[in-house]
Amino acid sequence: MTHTPTIDSLIAAWIEAFNAHDLERHMALYTPDAVLFGAVDALQDGREAIRAYFGGRGPDVRVRAYPEPQVRHVAEGVAVTAGPVDFADGETPMPYRLTWTVVREDGNWRIAQHHGSPRRGA
Repeated sequence: MTHTPTIDSLIAAWIEAFNAHDLERHMALYTPDAVLFGAVDALQDGREAIRAYFGGRGPDVRVRAYPEPQVRHVAEGVAVTAGPVDFADGETPMPYRLTWTVVREDGNWRIAQHHGSPRRGA
């Protein structure tokens, strides 16, 4: 299990797993019942659906930059994040906005809700 005692460590682990196309490490960062709205219309409900979603991306899709997002702690062990992320497919930029709801479980932060959508005019 990936140790993510801070939200910053969760973000760093997410970028590393995403860029490595390591679905096992990537999915370990989500709660079992996580949901994701991404670049397709369907809600991805649960780790297996999220795994299929990320498993279908192109081999050259990477995070180029994910500046520190805004973080709001809304309850003990619950926070929301929001900020821009710059993906790229090879040399083609893919500017997105990303929001997460994260929860602290057994001392580690995990993603319970994930939304990503293209930034227009970026």
